[in-house]
Amino acid sequence: MFKLLAPFFAFTAIGAMAQTLPIDFESPVAGMQGSDGATFTIVSNPSGEGNSSANVGKIVKLTADQWAGGKIVGMSSLNFSAASTSILSMDVFTTQPVGTIIKIKLEGPYTAEVDAVTTVSGTWETLLFDFGIPASNGSGHLVIMPQPFTPGGGATFYVDNIQQIAGPIATPLPGMPLTFESDATTDHFFDFESAFVTVVANPHQNTGNTSATVAKLIRYRGAPFGGSKITFSNNINFATHTVLTMKVWTSAPIGTNVTLKTEKPFWGVERSVQTTKTGDWETLSFDFAGSLSDMPSLVFLFDFTAGSTSVGNGSALSTFFFDDVKYAAIPLNTDEAESFNALKVTPNPTRDQWTFSAAAQDPVRVELYDLHGKMLGVAEGNPSATIDATQLPAGVYMARIQCNERLFVQRVTKI
Repeated sequence: MFKLLAPFFAFTAIGAMAQTLPIDFESPVAGMQGSDGATFTIVSNPSGEGNSSANVGKIVKLTADQWAGGKIVGMSSLNFSAASTSILSMDVFTTQPVGTIIKIKLEGPYTAEVDAVTTVSGTWETLLFDFGIPASNGSGHLVIMPQPFTPGGGATFYVDNIQQIAGPIATPLPGMPLTFESDATTDHFFDFESAFVTVVANPHQNTGNTSATVAKLIRYRGAPFGGSKITFSNNINFATHTVLTMKVWTSAPIGTNVTLKTEKPFWGVERSVQTTKTGDWETLSFDFAGSLSDMPSLVFLFDFTAGSTSVGNGSALSTFFFDDVKYAAIPLNTDEAESFNALKVTPNPTRDQWTFSAAAQDPVRVELYDLHGKMLGVAEGNPSATIDATQLPAGVYMARIQCNERLFVQRVTKI
């Protein structure tokens, strides 16, 4: 009886062992399975070019489920919090076109997704998935989703040599401004849903932006909300400045949405404006009036509209350069809140003009400024004054209003 039980216990102990990294598929992989209509099996290496392994993993997306892929459940020691293990490296072979997205997802109790894009077709290459954030221990499942957002139909992908390698984890910045000259680097950004940010030399240096270095975001085919975020060591503070400005260059059409979002776990506030130029730098303004100052992350989204199915394609029209992300130059005046009782501004936002009316039928003088402090116009009247906005680009402006020997500052918006 004892001799029969001993092998049984040995077998169950081995069978219950959690899979760890690295994985080379030369032996059985615990917890390996297909997911959402895909198969995930160990097969002979289809090509020795760039990978001499005898065996590799094969994922076939059999159904139309766009999330189909391979999964290794019940893994242990998935810890990306140290610089020595912050990057997941994986060899990939596919005959799908260059630019195909490969997504790696960690599931439960910590969840994160990171994408990479193929640069070759029909040969092996090593893709790197940078989880360079303080990721916690104990992520139980490793999910490989090739070509997400695209139905399967038999698309085949081979993977091999899954391992953690060293990579930089940037020290969080205290806050804005972001000039990309000596502060934020590529490693400070966490990309998601097939958008990728790099800090590069300014390719469009001119009088609109003389900076030597800028950030560059490219959207590949992914979710409509693909973007990137940066997390500061301090919360973004709107106590004295509620407007953020950012320089943007893109060859996407005029009217393309640009969104900034302040974020904390399970909550965020976003503001969107539209570009007014193409092929040139412009400064966009984002009014976060009324937002709380308890969010440490700033999210960058380009060409995103709620409910839209628009996705990027890696082309010039899906490429955006941005720079000089900062609080607006003009702080709020302490009398601004009172101005809502003393004055009335209509319409706000406007397409053509603002009319400033005194509640007490007093004379009004209005000076209009952009967010760099440049005066754009003056108007006087009794009991109202009107500022023409027809020649102004869309954005946020500051009105300095004198009424009954008091000064007020009022934000006004042109759409």
